[in-house]
Amino acid sequence: MNTHPVPKNETARVKALRNYNILDTLNEAEFDRLTELASIICDVPISLITLIDEDRQWFKSVIGLDVKETPRDIAFCRHTIMDTSILEVEDATKDDRFKNNEFVLNDPNVRFYAGYPLIDTQGHALGSLCVIDDKPRALTTKQKRALELLSKEAISLIIERRQKEELRNFEKLFNLSNDLVFVGGTDGYFKRINPAFTRIFGWTEDQLLNTRSFEFYHPDDIAASEKELEKLGKGQSTVNFLQRFRTSSGKYKAIEWTSTPEPSTGSIFGIGRDVSELILKEKQLAASEERQRIFFENSLGVMFTHDLKGKFLSINNAAADVLGHPRDKIMKASLYDLNPDRKDAVDAYLARIQLEKSIKGQTSTPQKDGTVKIWLYNSVFENTGDHEPYVIVDGMDITDRYRLEKDLVRTTQMLEETNRVARVGGWELDMGTGKISWTSVTKDIHGVSAGYEPDLSSGINFYKEGEDRERIIRVIDKAISTGNPWNEELQLVTANGEEIWVRALGNAAFEDGKCIRLYGTFQDINDYKLAELALKKSMDTQEKLNLVLLEQLEVIQQQDKTIEKIREFEFLADSIPQMVWTSNADGSFDYYNKHWYNYTGLTPEETKEKGWDTVLHPDDVKNDFALWEQAVATGQPYQSEIRLKRASDAVYKWHLARALAMRDENGNVIKWFGSCTDIDEYKRALDLENRISQFEDFNRIVAHNLRGPAGSIDMILNMMSASDTREEKDEYLKMLKQSSSTLIETLNELMKVLEVRNNQNLPYDDCDLNDITLNVKQMLTGQIISKKAIISTHFHIAVMKFPKMYLESIFYNMISNSLKYSKTDVPPEIDITAQNKAGRMVLVFSDNGIGIDMKRHAKNIFKLNHTFHSGYDSKGVGLFMTKTQIETFGGTISVESKPGAGSKFTITF
Repeated sequence: MNTHPVPKNETARVKALRNYNILDTLNEAEFDRLTELASIICDVPISLITLIDEDRQWFKSVIGLDVKETPRDIAFCRHTIMDTSILEVEDATKDDRFKNNEFVLNDPNVRFYAGYPLIDTQGHALGSLCVIDDKPRALTTKQKRALELLSKEAISLIIERRQKEELRNFEKLFNLSNDLVFVGGTDGYFKRINPAFTRIFGWTEDQLLNTRSFEFYHPDDIAASEKELEKLGKGQSTVNFLQRFRTSSGKYKAIEWTSTPEPSTGSIFGIGRDVSELILKEKQLAASEERQRIFFENSLGVMFTHDLKGKFLSINNAAADVLGHPRDKIMKASLYDLNPDRKDAVDAYLARIQLEKSIKGQTSTPQKDGTVKIWLYNSVFENTGDHEPYVIVDGMDITDRYRLEKDLVRTTQMLEETNRVARVGGWELDMGTGKISWTSVTKDIHGVSAGYEPDLSSGINFYKEGEDRERIIRVIDKAISTGNPWNEELQLVTANGEEIWVRALGNAAFEDGKCIRLYGTFQDINDYKLAELALKKSMDTQEKLNLVLLEQLEVIQQQDKTIEKIREFEFLADSIPQMVWTSNADGSFDYYNKHWYNYTGLTPEETKEKGWDTVLHPDDVKNDFALWEQAVATGQPYQSEIRLKRASDAVYKWHLARALAMRDENGNVIKWFGSCTDIDEYKRALDLENRISQFEDFNRIVAHNLRGPAGSIDMILNMMSASDTREEKDEYLKMLKQSSSTLIETLNELMKVLEVRNNQNLPYDDCDLNDITLNVKQMLTGQIISKKAIISTHFHIAVMKFPKMYLESIFYNMISNSLKYSKTDVPPEIDITAQNKAGRMVLVFSDNGIGIDMKRHAKNIFKLNHTFHSGYDSKGVGLFMTKTQIETFGGTISVESKPGAGSKFTITF
């Protein structure tokens, strides 16, 4: 037996039901009278008028139940709409279709059911009129007949209701239509007109109804109007009849009429539209098209059209010149004729324009003199339906620009390559905005990433502290004040901690006596400078040897590969306190200086046999070998921070390993030159700084997270002392215990965070946002009660991965700030939402507080020790700490606020 029946015309039935616009409407007395009458006639406690859509049974009228709808799959009436006659169930507990129904097993304990389907004029069963009892029984013949009549009355009310609605809609359409709507007679008089007549023509309704319409027609249109009226009198309709109608100002408007006669009443029903502007625009369009034709033919830009087979339909003079043929010849040809050797390219172009509808590109066409013209084109597929599809092409002759651009690109590449090889970069400082721009070589010299954004302070701080930094400050100040350029050789400390020598050159640009710009170049001269310093030192102690070395340097500059050059390189490499090594183009090592052997304790034979494996820290092997293999494969510079074991004490120390490739005149790598610099002290200092920062962050969390519970306890104690009744004191005592528990739990959580800090391992928890909110509310119980605050949440995602203590600290800061900066006479309203947008978690905290003046404080809102309102116990720590915590875990925070209009903080992870 089918316990879930569906009518064969289900789709049409549901559509018809929705067309009646009755679902989810308010109670109506007419329907309520029918259900009450059915209940009285059948002597039952429950009577319903039901309507059934795809998923539910909705009650238009109900007596004896407190619900307005039920799921369709448990409705008795879903069986009633399967037939056109009454469905009667005398005892539902004995009927296989209903004995397990929850309305039979539970309240209202249905036993008896009888219902007639509500069938409209199209045969759609929309629902039923039914009666229900909690005792088994059967209807009499008269009761069944009465139920049938009432069901027909119900469907009549539904149909009549829609007709009334349609009539009201027609009246609205009649009154609000911008078109002219009328009812007239064959005598030429209007019987009824809509308000559009008065708006468009300016006549009053009485003037239009009491004057024969021919009085308003243009004299030249009267004869044609009489013929149209005769046709209407014979029962023929009028379609798109154009007529000029006089306005109250004496001017005429062009009206397009469509009218239909009703012979039985002698009435004419018509609609008119003011097409005066349209006719005017058509005239203007014709003039515009003529101007466009003149523009098209005389334009300096390339313009032509062609069909989908490539045949030319139109072309201007500039296009004919670019295509290299006279216009009359091109108009007889196609794209294939002008490109006989590029048939496949033309085929591909025609196929692509039909598929993509709009394409851009660059092409070339040969000229009669053997030259080639380069031009850009933009093709658009046009298919308006009024004619065969075609393609519009506009373009531009870029032959001269193309050649200049190629020369410019070639020159730019040569300049960039020269700068890269010479290690020369550029820089510029806009004195107005304070913005500094560095070229890629300049960033590479400083050891920063390509995305690094410098400023004047950080740029100066790269220079070695002491004389070098003071000297660059002096020459910059002098250039700004007097315009003097500078050329200095100075030492700086790169982002990687390496001390290198650079040559800094700068100039100043002035306007109206004021420095507006500083600019210059920046060159890595470290190798040169180290050699120079070593040379000078050697000259001081061994002048005679120095002279010999200088002579040898001149020889080295003229001979690329000599034994003397190798010896000098080895001498220089052995004299510096760094490990120096070289390798062949394939990455095989062939030289190490003395410092390598002294540090590692390896002999040349052991080094050749074992290489770096015995001295490199096991945890660094995989990453370092991968970086070296990548450098060898690509020819890009190699750089890696590694730990090398010192032979004297077997201690691993941090080193910065770097290598650059030497290339031949064809750009092929022929040699690698590398070094290892001791950066162990720098790494240890950096680690110490990070640990100090972590404990400072923890201290701020402790101060903030304990402040709330402690403040709540103090506030509750004050309220207890002011309380007069035992019940209030007991209630405050419960709150005090809860705040005390929250304080203890907060301390425990802080201890867990401290343990994590000490282990340098911060885990992510499954944080329930509702629990987090509840914990914070408990911390701030006193403030929430005293200010009568309302905190509402809308969590579309209830759980997120995050360190719980940090997330709770963020929630605490956001909510406590909203409570603190609330209006004195308005209870705080705090709304918290959480949702996933484009794969990212978005938290929003908004309130109705006093707000922040963003024009004054936008730049400082998240800075340490900045406050924005006087008279509040504010330290300027909360927002700074919150932003720090959020950014630590890869998130961002932004704020929208106006004074007196509250604040909205958006956090994205």
